[in-house]
Amino acid sequence: MNVPTPLLRGGVVALIGVGLFLGCKKEKHDASADSGHDVVTTVELYLVQGSDTVKGRYKDPDGPGGRLPTIDTLRPRGGQGYRYFVRLLNESGNPIEDLTAVITQEQKNTHRLFLLPEPDSIFAFIQPTDSDDMGRPIGAQGTWQQGPDTLREGAVRILLRHYLNPTDKNYGLERGSTDLDVRLPIRLL
Repeated sequence: MNVPTPLLRGGVVALIGVGLFLGCKKEKHDASADSGHDVVTTVELYLVQGSDTVKGRYKDPDGPGGRLPTIDTLRPRGGQGYRYFVRLLNESGNPIEDLTAVITQEQKNTHRLFLLPEPDSIFAFIQPTDSDDMGRPIGAQGTWQQGPDTLREGAVRILLRHYLNPTDKNYGLERGSTDLDVRLPIRLL
């Protein structure tokens, strides 16, 4: 598998898109292992098939309201199956911080990444394969089945949800706060 070394080392995270929000809110909660994390400014999404890797990236190092973000178009092949990996970074300072392991390993019980294909699951079927201590999806890695090439363009919306109470994660998008909401355009090769 041809996955960048930092993805294998740091605990892989899956996310990408358009529209970036600030990191976790400072609120009282019982999740003692969840001490918060820095702002996610960059999301990298990797689709891997054998020795081929397709990469898309959303980068907004100065955050909302500053300079416009740079957004790569993800270019998979229609009808193909991939393994996906997400990497989350804070590139607002020096050195760059890889937040992937913090969010997907240390705080996995109170975070979940949602990769939502647009227009819908006909365009791409995305299934997480990683799980937290209670067997619930984390969403940082999984399988990606690209739909047929009859739909040439679409997007993937990447949401990072933070749950103050680990049991709230059972409710998916209905509970928790949004740490990240970005959209990555997709154009099939």
